[in-house]
Amino acid sequence: MFKLMNRTNLFLKSGWVFLILICVSPTSQAHPHNWIDLNTSFVLDDQGRLAQVKQRWDFDVYFSMMTLADIVTEYGSKEEGLPKMATEIISNLSKFDYFSVLRVGDQTVVLPMPQRYSLISKKKKGQPVLELQMTFDLKGAVDIKKKPVSWQVFDPSYYIAMNHMTADNIEIVGARTAQCTSSLKSPEPSDELAKYALSLDRTQKSTDGLGENFAETAYINCY
Repeated sequence: MFKLMNRTNLFLKSGWVFLILICVSPTSQAHPHNWIDLNTSFVLDDQGRLAQVKQRWDFDVYFSMMTLADIVTEYGSKEEGLPKMATEIISNLSKFDYFSVLRVGDQTVVLPMPQRYSLISKKKKGQPVLELQMTFDLKGAVDIKKKPVSWQVFDPSYYIAMNHMTADNIEIVGARTAQCTSSLKSPEPSDELAKYALSLDRTQKSTDGLGENFAETAYINCY
């Protein structure tokens, strides 16, 4: 766990840092707080096979501001602290398959450790946000022609919204992309499940498996 965040006791038991529902009122929200904006690129090789997955996570402004302040306190500067934080994030996420589930047909494709990753601070709508970038080179190019491809990104143990927002944030790049389409399906948790999830910052009940109920699904089809 990140040393600088252990002092707050505001993170998940899974080992990944989040400030739990800091701006969510249980009485006013029926769905998860939108905590991370996602962008995913699926990179095809010259034969139209899936060879690489690139992810970008833009964190909530409140988490970003508090984390940046802690980084400066811990390491003296953003320049010194952000690369070290990135390495800790990747190490922690590796225990949970990087919160990512890629399925091709009836097979699950396991992502290897990202060959390249970074954590940067940028401005978004005038506010400072943290952006995590990860590039996964698959161990072998995967034939996806005429096979259903689904993609989900979620914390398996908690209630955190991680969304692409629109299908425009799902990109297919490389050879033969004109033969591919993408779409998004939003999660449809019951009101009872949403209310239960919103209560967890108070009750601290076990939440293993809860995150998948709030995960959107991206679909890729190549012909």
